[in-house]
Amino acid sequence: MQPLDILVGTVAIVFGLFLIAGATLDGPWLMSLAKPRLLADAIGKPAARVLLAVIGVGLIVLGIVVARGWRVNWG
Repeated sequence: MQPLDILVGTVAIVFGLFLIAGATLDGPWLMSLAKPRLLADAIGKPAARVLLAVIGVGLIVLGIVVARGWRVNWG
């Protein structure tokens, strides 16, 4: 594991927790941002909150995988 992998994984986990907390607490600080507001206008606020929480879980999983040293093989 390289320190950069751990840093990138940690940042992804923090953003995932941010999205989950904002979605579950119905945080006005999250829903006042431009993209979540557009999402809420398009599919409705309850569905947008669920989708944001799912994206948060995905970011946490991705952060764990990256922090453990996984890399894309582009070759």
